[in-house]
Amino acid sequence: MYAELWHASKCVLERGIENEKGSSWQFLSSIVLTAFAFEAYLNHVGKSLIACWESVEPLPPPKKFNLICELLKVDFHGEAGKRPVQTLTQLQDFRNLMAHGKTEQIEPQPFLCDAKHADARLGQRPLANWERLIRTKDFAERARVDVEEVLKTVHAARPKPKESLFSFGVGSGSAVVVENDGRNTMRK
Repeated sequence: MYAELWHASKCVLERGIENEKGSSWQFLSSIVLTAFAFEAYLNHVGKSLIACWESVEPLPPPKKFNLICELLKVDFHGEAGKRPVQTLTQLQDFRNLMAHGKTEQIEPQPFLCDAKHADARLGQRPLANWERLIRTKDFAERARVDVEEVLKTVHAARPKPKESLFSFGVGSGSAVVVENDGRNTMRK
């Protein structure tokens, strides 16, 4: 699941970068998918580390992340105000805001400007913090870079055997030809 969400996050981000029209919604989607991929990875790893993961799974992602890091002896605590952990916090806040969206009243900040620029400034509507994050590709890209860095660190600390990071599932199948009333048929 996490690999699919990770791939979807990249695809949506690339479409937003390629086509500026409507790109804010692509960036929003990429950020949310990145947050979902992060949480799905935590659930993937947690289940392999903790036999009773079903009882831990309802915890919020930051608590699951801290628990997994503690079990794997991975330390990000000294980096709370710095990247990549700072980005994880912003990403989780963004995800929660989107998942539990509420109407927000935004009060415009007073400003001083030259009279010849007043019309342009008066035409700008105030933006919520989340709206500022989706205006450009910057936060969506940063979220992917920082989440990837964190996941690589956590993944490296996992015990073997383990799959490659971001690998899609692997499957196999077979068929056997059997005689059935004189006709060749296949059975899976």
